[in-house]
Amino acid sequence: MKKIGIITLTRQNSLAYSVLKRIVEDLGYTPVCGEAIGADCLFFPLEELALIGYDFLGDFFKKAGLSDVDTILVSAPYSANLFVLPKVIWCLRSITSSPIILGGNEASNNYRNLMRYRFAAFANKMIDVAPDFIVRGPAENALPSLLPLLDKTAITKKWDRDFLKKLLEIRNIVFWFPERRALISTGFSSQDLSEKDIFSFVRYGEKTIAITLQRACIWAKKSRGGCLFCSIASQFGNDFHCAVSSDFFVEELSAFLRDNREVKYVDIWDDTFNISEDWTARICGYLKTVNSKVGREIIYTCFLRPKGLNENIVKKMREANIRSAFVGADALSEGLSKRLRRGCTGAELNKSIETLAKGRIQPNLSVQLFSPESVVDDVGMTATVAFSGIKNGKSTVHVHLYTFPLFGSDLYRLLEARNNLNRVPSPLLRKEDKIGFVPYFMAYDYMNYDPDVEEIKKRTYRLLDISTPFYVKTYPGDHIDGNRLKAVLREVRTWCVETKKTHTIKSLWYMIVLLLEEKGGGLRKEELLGFLSRKDATLQIPESLRRTHGDFGYRYTLSRSFDEVMSILIRNGWVKRTGKKRFRLSIEGMNKLKWMAREIEERHLNIAAYGKVKKMELFEILDDPGHSFPSSLHKP
Repeated sequence: MKKIGIITLTRQNSLAYSVLKRIVEDLGYTPVCGEAIGADCLFFPLEELALIGYDFLGDFFKKAGLSDVDTILVSAPYSANLFVLPKVIWCLRSITSSPIILGGNEASNNYRNLMRYRFAAFANKMIDVAPDFIVRGPAENALPSLLPLLDKTAITKKWDRDFLKKLLEIRNIVFWFPERRALISTGFSSQDLSEKDIFSFVRYGEKTIAITLQRACIWAKKSRGGCLFCSIASQFGNDFHCAVSSDFFVEELSAFLRDNREVKYVDIWDDTFNISEDWTARICGYLKTVNSKVGREIIYTCFLRPKGLNENIVKKMREANIRSAFVGADALSEGLSKRLRRGCTGAELNKSIETLAKGRIQPNLSVQLFSPESVVDDVGMTATVAFSGIKNGKSTVHVHLYTFPLFGSDLYRLLEARNNLNRVPSPLLRKEDKIGFVPYFMAYDYMNYDPDVEEIKKRTYRLLDISTPFYVKTYPGDHIDGNRLKAVLREVRTWCVETKKTHTIKSLWYMIVLLLEEKGGGLRKEELLGFLSRKDATLQIPESLRRTHGDFGYRYTLSRSFDEVMSILIRNGWVKRTGKKRFRLSIEGMNKLKWMAREIEERHLNIAAYGKVKKMELFEILDDPGHSFPSSLHKP
């Protein structure tokens, strides 16, 4: 009997893991999930993988029994896995020659780069770390046909015409032709999963299990692209959507709960639980049936979108014994929520929370502390709301730190159009005949949209002991309690209040540009924002995104706080407004600017999209107002 190893690169035993295990068992194979070391499953938080040495990791995989399997399945959900994925693949390669199959959202979208930039440096050697196969989209659409074809020798043996023909008939897979001579991607299928495939559950606590009734996000279909961050719709198109329409899962779930009487709680991991009133009513009815069949009280939780929640839905949820609901809010300010296409206003969010509380269902918020284009007000409001959700050390709010654009997402495309993608080389390398190894560059941040917010974010990272922006973090998490989270949010809120009084970095930017441009003769608001944003043109953005998001970048973000920052400068006498609606740096402003520049340790000052300014050349101009303006300081 074939043995199939399963690994997920997540913080906990995930639903993806449960699906993979079920597929393997349905095929009559044996899943290897860590039983050899007394574990129920093998999952690795990204943070831990970054710290674990590859020598230890390889030995661990061997002890877990993965050196004796026929095929290994690896679920890799996030872009940041590019920084730890090579280590995982190489360690697996060091103990086995069995085929390695990679899946997950980012692997599905980024499969070409993962396969072509396939080398990494380990122990002074260049190692090929590409997986043997990538499955795009749901594993159920490919693995039942792929796994029967593979064994320990599948990659090392010679492929005959019949074997290759069978591979090409499988939809949604990517693989190299033997000896890495050609990269092949078979046709993509957006076929809906069957209801049986949708339903799965994973035990992740002594008294709690999680289930899913919907394996695709309705918002991806509804908005033709989903949320600004998520790239899942880019691979599925507009037609991919799965949701149960019958009570097929009732018997299976009831049987599980009867056999596992210690389980008292069931979490429904669908953030579209209230996709429609009819769908919600139908599911609530099925859950009531489960309770009656089990013969004891089962308490449910679910995920919700704030929009569309009403008293009738909440009543049916309570009747089904749903006691707690996680509300996906993300951006808590009105304007930012609309721009991020979250589908609800602040008033609708507040009403949803009140409706849940009135129906005796505990509302739990899920918020994003730093969103793209956030200004200080947005962060302060989010921190305040999150702060109020923590009482007596217990948190009813999840705070997400999400600091890189997913490949293929709207945010990625917007930043790419604006040429605002900050790129860093990943460990993945491609071999070029003439120039050696070339790194795959990964977009990692939307830095300095609001520089004062970026500074607050850096301080927050230090408080949470985060040293890199390449991870998705959610708190409360594994290593933080409600009290610590509350202390962090209190600091964030304080920093926002203090920043509102000075807007230190933006004030410095405005004063430098006013000094350098037009020989200090003054600038209008539009001119000043134009210099800071390099006169961004909306036409750079693809039309489909421009209709939805409009302007996007430094100009839009800085314009939101322009009047507030300029009023601070004018009130302090550092900037004067002329009769022609121009802003001009005053003598007091020049003295203040000189003092502010001296406080900065770096030799160069980075100013938005304007460019770098040498601090010494800045001092020369400030010390001698008649000094000629060097061309290096002019950044149109």
